[in-house]
Amino acid sequence: MSGIRNFKLFSVLVLFTTLLLFSAAFSAPASALTEVEVNPVNTPDGAVVLIMDGLSAPFIYPELTPHALDGTTLEKARLENIPEIGKNSARIIEFRAPQTFTEGGHSVLFTGNPGADSEFVSFKDATIFDVLHSEGYLCIAVMEKGDFGPICAEQDAILRDEKNSIKNMEIVLEQYEHSQDNPVPSGLLQLMEEEADMAPGYVASKETGEKYSGYNRWGIEAACAVVEYMGKNRPGQKYLLTVNVGAIDMSGHYRGNYGYIDCIESLDSELLPLYKLCGKNNLAFVLTADHGMAFTADGSKGGHQSEKYSVSDEAQMVPLIVYAQDVESGVIRGEFGQEDFVPTLLGILDVPDRPRFAEGEQILLTKHVNLKVKLPEKGTVELRKDGKIIESAGNDDQFLFLGLEPDNSYTARAVLDSGESLEEKEKEVFLKTDSVIEFGSKGAETKESESSLDGTKEGISSAGVLGEGESIFGRNSRHLIGYFLIGAINLAGFFVIMKILNKQG
Repeated sequence: MSGIRNFKLFSVLVLFTTLLLFSAAFSAPASALTEVEVNPVNTPDGAVVLIMDGLSAPFIYPELTPHALDGTTLEKARLENIPEIGKNSARIIEFRAPQTFTEGGHSVLFTGNPGADSEFVSFKDATIFDVLHSEGYLCIAVMEKGDFGPICAEQDAILRDEKNSIKNMEIVLEQYEHSQDNPVPSGLLQLMEEEADMAPGYVASKETGEKYSGYNRWGIEAACAVVEYMGKNRPGQKYLLTVNVGAIDMSGHYRGNYGYIDCIESLDSELLPLYKLCGKNNLAFVLTADHGMAFTADGSKGGHQSEKYSVSDEAQMVPLIVYAQDVESGVIRGEFGQEDFVPTLLGILDVPDRPRFAEGEQILLTKHVNLKVKLPEKGTVELRKDGKIIESAGNDDQFLFLGLEPDNSYTARAVLDSGESLEEKEKEVFLKTDSVIEFGSKGAETKESESSLDGTKEGISSAGVLGEGESIFGRNSRHLIGYFLIGAINLAGFFVIMKILNKQG
């Protein structure tokens, strides 16, 4: 008898759980996205971001000359591969780090906020990783430096140097679950474990220079292994691979400016396989640094964080070299900062959304811009230029119009399927860079963000609207019917459960 009662009680719990799940599914339909290619675009399948820790642009760019703090002209690195990569890429000359230390540099790079710190990274929706996770990307990392806790927690899987030491290299694999629907492939995790086990062998040499070179070589070869695995086993999966190689920074601190350029030259010789793999697998390849390196005199050891170093061009100016199919090659002049990195990379990936606190602006490196339109529920959007409809799409609540011409005005006109009126039926935006427009239901409180029409912060949302109020009477009839059905189902379930429990008594 006790077994029968337990079975009945179990059945009641299953029924009640099913009702709750059904209610949740009915009341919270998932948002979808319709992509409309106005003009052809070649969106990358992901990106590899190579952060060469401590690499100063004056030591590698032909347009710049490195100087010591005492004014002495310093020797530059003699390179083969970086100049060749630069010929097929966009190369930004003046790209400055507002915070010239590792934690600050990484925080700014990934949030788009010039004052960001490690705590800032942990905030909700604050990083490029948050944006890309919402787009279905996996975020993978191979990091010898810059692997502080909040950055690690943003990754789906990360290889990191637990001891941050060339002499005692110990690479560990950490995994963080960001989506049950998009787990890290088990084969990739096995591969990353194998790469971690091989790491100490790269720094086994007794020769100092070879130790430093081997440390960087492990990072590049581990990254190549990840790209090869994903291309062969998960060709449809978009991902961001962040790679941080740390020996250049260490060489500057401990080996002086000559050991510093020796380490740069050694790493340069290792880059071509990773760059070519990116091209083969339709991935964007991005080379940059978290900060630079300055030296007090020729032959001295370097620094970048203390005040005497941090004000120098050598500490602040870092390279930014970007390759992708749609990126126009050439030298980009102008003044830019690391806060511009996130909107620029997202623009290359054709993702107009931005991290929550981003203040940087997109450096437009393609011949096209994109516009995302968000509705409060399913509807239809018409996109007009010069008064003519150029594209329209419907039966969705988010629309991404790809391949638009920059420096042009566009008008988005929206109609909801339910027939409910919108606060504004159309919005105009002047597109210099990617942008986002949000429409709200009539009666909803409206909050406009900075407009692209005024020429400032063009890449950030051109119009934003807060969601509807919580009152049920402010919602459309379809939602109202849904709530009545949910209530009826739950009420019926309650009576069934009570009847079963009474029979048990």
